[in-house]
Amino acid sequence: MNRKLRVLLIVLASCILLVGGCAVIYHVENYNIVKKATPIGLEYFKKNYNVDVEFTDSQVFDGYVSSQVILYGHIKGHENEAINIWINYNTYEVENVGGPKGLIHPE
Repeated sequence: MNRKLRVLLIVLASCILLVGGCAVIYHVENYNIVKKATPIGLEYFKKNYNVDVEFTDSQVFDGYVSSQVILYGHIKGHENEAINIWINYNTYEVENVGGPKGLIHPE
């Protein structure tokens, strides 16, 4: 194998490892944000609406867009009763909630 090909392969392998490592760090950070926000969301729904919820999905926004994590789920035992909660992951304060009209905005 000639010298130029070796250098090219080393540079290519380094780039792949760098990008792969950054992706892993990104996913670990998002996992930690969701892990910390989940009990806050569970407690918020229990305290303010007296319902137990289960979170099934999440979305973490990058800090330059919005410092928020959104947890999506449903009321336990009522899979068709979708809920969501927006939490600021810098302060871990609830910023917004969504759910069935009768629960979130009682008539």
